[in-house]
Amino acid sequence: MPDLVAVTAEPLAGGSSAFVVALTLESADAEYRRVVFRQHTDSAVKEHTGLVASKEFHLTQELAGQGLEVARPLALHDSDPSGGPWLVSEWVQGTTEVAEADVDAALSQMADYLTRLHQVDPDRLTAPGITEIEDPIGALPGYLLADDTGRSIRRALDVGVHRRPNASVLLHGDFWPGNVMFQRGNLMAVLDWEDAAWGDPLVDLACARLELTCAYGAEASERFTTLYLGSGQRLDQHDLPLWDMYVAATALSSMHLWGLPPDEETARRQTTRQFLEAAIDRLDAC
Repeated sequence: MPDLVAVTAEPLAGGSSAFVVALTLESADAEYRRVVFRQHTDSAVKEHTGLVASKEFHLTQELAGQGLEVARPLALHDSDPSGGPWLVSEWVQGTTEVAEADVDAALSQMADYLTRLHQVDPDRLTAPGITEIEDPIGALPGYLLADDTGRSIRRALDVGVHRRPNASVLLHGDFWPGNVMFQRGNLMAVLDWEDAAWGDPLVDLACARLELTCAYGAEASERFTTLYLGSGQRLDQHDLPLWDMYVAATALSSMHLWGLPPDEETARRQTTRQFLEAAIDRLDAC
C-alpha cells in the first residue's frame, strides 16, 4: 500500500493467536483510511504454517468475488517476515455484540451464511495452504484431560466409533459469534479465516453450536442447528456428536491460553464441559 503512512494504531481485542491492530492511514493528499493489520505470531495457541497469511489473503479475496461477506484483503507480506506473516484488510464497521432482542435474526443470518459457505465450489478456489482437517478419532485423545470424562471418551474410542462422514466442503474453521460482524442488525462480514480447511460441514456446525451455547444458551444453539440443517442441504447428522466432542475437547485443552478473565473462563469451562458430556451421551445412543 504505497504512499500511505500510519498515523494511529489501536490494538484490537479478541484474538489469541494473532496480533491485530486497527490502523488509520494517511495519504499524501491528507485522505484517511482505516484498515486492520493482522500478524500471526503465537505458535503456543495454534501451530501455523508459513502459508497462513497467504491462505487468508487469497481465500478472502476469492470468497469476496463469490459474494460472501468478508473483510476484503488489501496487502500481504509472507516472505521472510519479521515476527510472522501479516496481511492488511479493510475495516468493517460494526460489532460482534448482539442485543437479546436481535439474537433470532442473527442466528438466521449466521445459518444462511454457513450454508452459502458450504456450497462454495471447491474447484473455483485456488488459495494455498487449505488442508484437510485432522481426523477427530485419531486427534481426540491428545486433547482429553485425565479425568472421568476423558477416560469415558477414551473407552468409547477404544470400543470403536462408527462414522458416516459427509462430503468435504470448505470450512471456516472457527465459526463463532466473535468472528461475525453486524451493523444495524445486518451481517456485514465473517472474519478470521486462518483456520480454513476442507472437511465435514458438521465441523463448522459443531463449533457454532458450542460457542452459541456459551454466548446465548442451549436454546439458541439448537435454534441455529435447526435453521442450518433445514436450509436444504442433505447432510447425514450421525457424526455430529463426535464433532461436538472434538470442538469441546479442543476448547478445554487450550482455553487457558485465550486470555479470558478468570470468572469468564470458569463459566465457559463449565458450559463447555456440560456440552462435551451431553455429546458423549448422544454418541453412545448412535
